[in-house]
Amino acid sequence: MKFMYVKRLLLWHGRLSYKRSACLGQFVVHRGLIITIIQMIFIIVFYYCSISIYNGWLMMGYVTIFTCLPVFTLIVDQDIDVDAALTHPPLYKTLQKGRSFSFKMFLVWTLQSVYQGCVIMMLGLILFDKSFLNIVTITFSALIVIELLNVLTELHKRHWGMIISVGLSMLVYFLVIYFFRSTINVSNFTNVGFLVKMLIITATAWVPIHAFKHIEKRIFPSDYDTIMKQKGHRRCFL
Repeated sequence: MKFMYVKRLLLWHGRLSYKRSACLGQFVVHRGLIITIIQMIFIIVFYYCSISIYNGWLMMGYVTIFTCLPVFTLIVDQDIDVDAALTHPPLYKTLQKGRSFSFKMFLVWTLQSVYQGCVIMMLGLILFDKSFLNIVTITFSALIVIELLNVLTELHKRHWGMIISVGLSMLVYFLVIYFFRSTINVSNFTNVGFLVKMLIITATAWVPIHAFKHIEKRIFPSDYDTIMKQKGHRRCFL
């Protein structure tokens, strides 16, 4: 009786704990690194002037209310169901190799941060070269949207919690910038040209990353992808 739950504890809860912790930890590092890249490019472009592109309110909102809810959906995500985990013990053996939290994965997330940070800042400067406030508005808005899309890319299954968290995050963002108009140019959001440029930046930064991960999993499916396919399930992608 003392060990009747050991199998479920290791093969199901242990596996989920490792996968979720690895994904969450890497994403938090990515979230901080991408804004560091944006700040670095901003300083270089403006002749190494030691000023912050975003003020304290925007920085605090970025790491808290604007992105925290979708990030926490990562800790309730499941790539397989409990029956598959208990009937296919080799899935746990694969985790013992540490591939989900390896130096290779750290480099992948680092390169993703560098790419997306460079795209956001460089395209923001190219498309809005006449106004500093417009640069702040477009880059920060694109950053928030891209981070929310990055969360959706990492999720294995769609659920209502994910949709609600993303919706609430965007609602809170628009409400905050509405009351803090001195930091964000709210009038831009009614400009079709501005929205098109923001869409270009967002698509350029996110679509290649999402497409690459999707193609990689098609060509080199993981063990759990193969097992879920054999069971007749299909992994959900955006």
